[in-house]
Amino acid sequence: MMGFMIPIFRRRSKNSVATEKSLAAPRVITFWSPKATGKTILAAALATALAGEGRRVACVDYDLLTPDLPGRGYGLDQVVEEVLRGDFDPNVTALKLPCLKPARVHLLSGLTDPVRAENLGGNELLSLVNALAEHYDTVIIDSNQTLAQEATLVALDVADLIIVPVTPKENVVQHIGCYLGVMGNDLCLDMKKVRLVVNHWMVKAGALSTGDIERVLGREIAVEIPHCHEWENWNGRNLPPIEGREYLLHSMVNTSNLPEGRC
Repeated sequence: MMGFMIPIFRRRSKNSVATEKSLAAPRVITFWSPKATGKTILAAALATALAGEGRRVACVDYDLLTPDLPGRGYGLDQVVEEVLRGDFDPNVTALKLPCLKPARVHLLSGLTDPVRAENLGGNELLSLVNALAEHYDTVIIDSNQTLAQEATLVALDVADLIIVPVTPKENVVQHIGCYLGVMGNDLCLDMKKVRLVVNHWMVKAGALSTGDIERVLGREIAVEIPHCHEWENWNGRNLPPIEGREYLLHSMVNTSNLPEGRC
């Protein structure tokens, strides 16, 4: 498998406006998976859960090809216009994010035209995450499955925690196993900041056991998200319901001693 050439991005500042309570969670959390495993719904649900306990949360749609997070006014379309005009200021953008009620999640929606993705370079994408990390307690990024996308590479590189959802299907698990190797060997990501989450959102029967998944991937599963009937027909127009699932969602980010930087 060919290696990927990626730029070395500047790490964001660690200065914080977060409350002491919010520091219990990683500052930047990226959801990524090479397959359809429910990463977007988990990202939106986690944002809702964290906002529900008083954190100031920004949820960002960096899936520039197939955005699914709900759009409410200001988003990456407007960011592209600012970049083209030459007046893009990431700190101003960070304060423009619309707040979705009643969840109180601040959302930066994705592009409506994926062709415009070529106007967003690594510097703009990274500076925007840095600015969001200065203004919000937690930044949650939903990324595209394609590792050749610059937005995906930025999202993985800048993250304090990378959550990789896995559906318990044999072909999905094998596919993810191959990509975990790419992430560690080709992208030089510190795999200690990668957490695997089994998501049963679509698989009801014939699923692999957690033990089987761990044996195939050679890694522990952090948490299992059981099947949720209310999530079956989620279309991204609104944030998903999370009643009764707050503890499971919090457990995805209940971690310590996360590493800094990259090789």
